[in-house]
Amino acid sequence: MKKEHLAFITFCVGSLADALHKSASQVFRAMRSTGVLSDYILPCYDTLHTFSKEYLVEELSEVLEEKGAWA
Repeated sequence: MKKEHLAFITFCVGSLADALHKSASQVFRAMRSTGVLSDYILPCYDTLHTFSKEYLVEELSEVLEEKGAWA
């Protein structure tokens, strides 16, 4: 994994954890177990990293919700 990908994932996890009032480890596990990391964030990195923090939090929240991450 490239260094910039790791930095972006860390940013996404931290931002989402803050917004959802969950721990970073909870968010990371949810992203990993639902495939959001490997099937969405990494393949779409070139586009996603251009968006605002607010957009990313909203988008990732919706994607995780659709995948049943918090069920």
